[in-house]
Order: sequence, then C-alpha cells, then structure tokens
Amino acid sequence: MGRTIRWKLKAALLALMFGATGFVSAEEWMDAAPMSADQLADASGRQGIPMQWQINDNQQNANVSDNLLSGNVVTGDNSISDNAFGNMSGVATVIQNTGNQVVIQDSTQINILINH
Repeated sequence: MGRTIRWKLKAALLALMFGATGFVSAEEWMDAAPMSADQLADASGRQGIPMQWQINDNQQNANVSDNLLSGNVVTGDNSISDNAFGNMSGVATVIQNTGNQVVIQDSTQINILINH
C-alpha cells in the first residue's frame, strides 16, 4: 500500500475518532478522583469496553552489504548483571549483539486508551 494511501487512511480514522468522541484535553482529567484497587482490578483486560480500532504502522529498512571480515575477528560478550534493571521505571528496550556486520532495528509502540 502506498505511503499516500496509508496517510489518508490514518487521517480518515483520526477524523472519525475525534469527530465521534470529541477531544479531551489533559486539564480535564486533573480533578478526576483516582480509582481504587478494586476498581482497577475490575477494569483490567478491557472488561466492558467496546471494540476499539487502532492502526499501527512501522517501516524499517536496512542493508549490510559488501563488507569483508579478515584476520582475527573477535566477537564480544553480552552480560546483564543481577541489578541491571533495579532502578528502571517505564518501558525499557534492551538490544544486545555479539556478532559482526549486523543491523539491529527496533521499535516500540505503546497504545493507551482512555474512555471517559
């Protein structure tokens, strides 16, 4: 599918989403009461939430070519210590490579749905 068609589909979907539900700014949520542990447990797994459509698009292209390794080629070691993620918060991405002439591509898509 061409890039132009994809952008038109995304724009149409966004127009439908915002036209049907309206736009909510972050300030409107500032006075919202936090949910209790029981409310959160009851809402897990999208229970009671109608079907939602999401479009995610990711394009990655890479090429390794015409490379030559010669002589004493050594690859490295990968290790992650016991507390490597001890103070981590949020979403972490870890990529390790012990090879030579490697292209590593990574992407993370996070979808957050808030119904009001």
